[in-house]
Amino acid sequence: HFNDPLFIRVGNEMIPTELAKQIFPLISEVIDKVESINNFNVNFDPLTSDQLFTIAMTDVSHLVLLPQLTNYLKEKAPLIRLNIRPITPETSYQMANGEIDLAIGFLPQLEEGFYQQKFFRQHYVVISSKSHPRLDPNNFTLEDYMRESHIDIDAGIGHYHIKNELQNKGLDRNILIRLPSYLGVGLVVQETDAIATVPYYLSQVLLVRENLQILPAPLDFPTYDVKQHWHMSCHHKSSHKWFRQTCYELFKTA
Repeated sequence: HFNDPLFIRVGNEMIPTELAKQIFPLISEVIDKVESINNFNVNFDPLTSDQLFTIAMTDVSHLVLLPQLTNYLKEKAPLIRLNIRPITPETSYQMANGEIDLAIGFLPQLEEGFYQQKFFRQHYVVISSKSHPRLDPNNFTLEDYMRESHIDIDAGIGHYHIKNELQNKGLDRNILIRLPSYLGVGLVVQETDAIATVPYYLSQVLLVRENLQILPAPLDFPTYDVKQHWHMSCHHKSSHKWFRQTCYELFKTA
């Protein structure tokens, strides 16, 4: 390839040529980097590693999954650090260039070109104040649903599942407030007579924190899968494999 033997025999010894001497530092640097990568993969220890994992998450995942993950890491990998980012149109690019290690949520835009693993299937329920004067969880009808004022959450693809299902049936809700995310919906519902349609696992979290009740959705809103997604550049990295498996074991049944 170099049009040079690189080594020549002198007696019983192999002596490097001038070209070999010139390229040796470059080759040595490459070998050192490869060994460093191999050592990093082989020697990853969650008990002692202080690696930073950057995760892109939907706001529902913030509320439902992040506390459980944080508590687990505190016990099993106390030095591991997390950097949480929102899902944006740039998320796929940031995953490809190594800025983001993992993306978690309902993310159909990452179905193509990324590895993925399902955690659980999510469906919708309705929440209201526990002291709501008109609603009974054991007898909640579509007529009740349409009569009440609604908190509408404009957050991601799931928002359009609800909107499209209502439009397909020619139904138009009375929207009292529109929120940009699910983060404040529990408190708003608790303090008003308005209701909100939210993912089931989120309702379980809100039920513990707020004075709410859960009502069955009176329509068959589409279900969806919550998954973790990652780029091929991270697929074989031992630290990343450990982190993915940890997330899967924690969240596979939410």
